[in-house]
Amino acid sequence: MKYSQFNTVLPYSDKMLLYNSFSNQFLILEPLLKDLLFAAKAEDIDELRNVHATFFQALIDGGYLVENERDEVEEVKKVSRKTDLDQSDYRLTINPTMNCNFKCWYCYETHIKSSRMNEDIIERTNIFISNLVSTSRSLKRINLSWFGGEPLLYFYDIVQPIMEHFNKACAAHDIAGSITFTTNGFLINEKMIKIFEKEKAAHFQITMDGFGEDHDKIRYVSETRGSYKEIIHNIKLLIRNKFNVTMRINYTADNILNCDRIIEDLMDLDQVDKSYMLVDFHKVWQETDANADLHFMQKADNFRNAGFRVSSHLSPNNVRDSCYADKLNSAVINYNGEVFKCTARDFTTGKREGYINESGEIIWEKGSPTRRMEAKFHNKPCLSCRILPLCNGGCSQHAIEHLNLEDYCVYSFDEKEKDKVVLNKFKEITAVH
Repeated sequence: MKYSQFNTVLPYSDKMLLYNSFSNQFLILEPLLKDLLFAAKAEDIDELRNVHATFFQALIDGGYLVENERDEVEEVKKVSRKTDLDQSDYRLTINPTMNCNFKCWYCYETHIKSSRMNEDIIERTNIFISNLVSTSRSLKRINLSWFGGEPLLYFYDIVQPIMEHFNKACAAHDIAGSITFTTNGFLINEKMIKIFEKEKAAHFQITMDGFGEDHDKIRYVSETRGSYKEIIHNIKLLIRNKFNVTMRINYTADNILNCDRIIEDLMDLDQVDKSYMLVDFHKVWQETDANADLHFMQKADNFRNAGFRVSSHLSPNNVRDSCYADKLNSAVINYNGEVFKCTARDFTTGKREGYINESGEIIWEKGSPTRRMEAKFHNKPCLSCRILPLCNGGCSQHAIEHLNLEDYCVYSFDEKEKDKVVLNKFKEITAVH
């Protein structure tokens, strides 16, 4: 047997935490067991069987010890390929507009006021959906995801008609369809709620920029009117109507300090309501102040202690649950008919990866999506990293942008940052159980 490449050992209270990033298993070790493990690792790991057979078997069962001939990196590659090439699911993202009712300073998108999907592109999109569900023999599930811009700006003219067509097409071919929204949440109202219910919308991701005034400084209607109260109200409106909501907190060194005060405005949610909500922390990508992360873990714990599920950028799962853009079965149709894979970059013509033609067929360009499928696992430091099964060097977009460049690390080769990933994963798992 050999000690797994994907093991991490961290102090935990007066004990030690042993974690394997491939099996996603934890063991909490007494100091004596830790000493036994480290001594056996330094000498002959198989001798541990004779010293403590029960512990030795537990290490095998949890994936902490593996067969000598086992190629652990190749196993990660196999799981990655199986996930990304899965033909049973399809993720279709639609940007009905690139216009938005807010102007957040950190937004990477170019907002175009006059942009909106016209009848021709709506028809092409509907034809694509019809062809997809009727011709794919392996397809079992399809997710229709609304993005933008702000997708609710032209909800009744664009979004609602496509949702109706989508649901009819899925039902006609016995395909499990789901509908999700990435929205700022400001425009949600009771009328929309009824349509969401009718069209079986399943999930909403809504972004907050901190608590109260911190949020309103970034996301405001006018100089005298913010949006915090309205968005919090709409989040609770969705939850009480049994919609799943991810409240994404985009944090900086400034707004992280008071962001957990959002809990004060969610105190009227009971535990059943809270089960419909996930709090997801993401650092604003332009933020360089190291102080932004100093308070993050504690703020996340405060939400957990208040009864909320919590996730973050420090809890990746990029192999078994890779980004939609990594998957062969995914596409983003922009309002003008241009097609992309990634929604985390600006939707400019120069970055498009294809287009949808008059027959509702997506014509891929620039070798996409094959180019994405082949971009992973080329970064040498990743192949020897203990958290490869979690991080995988980031997404395919990240990998493409680093092809033929110097070796890189998503966590800047900082082992302490990797430890934070492991500790956060442990907190997530233990919170669930």
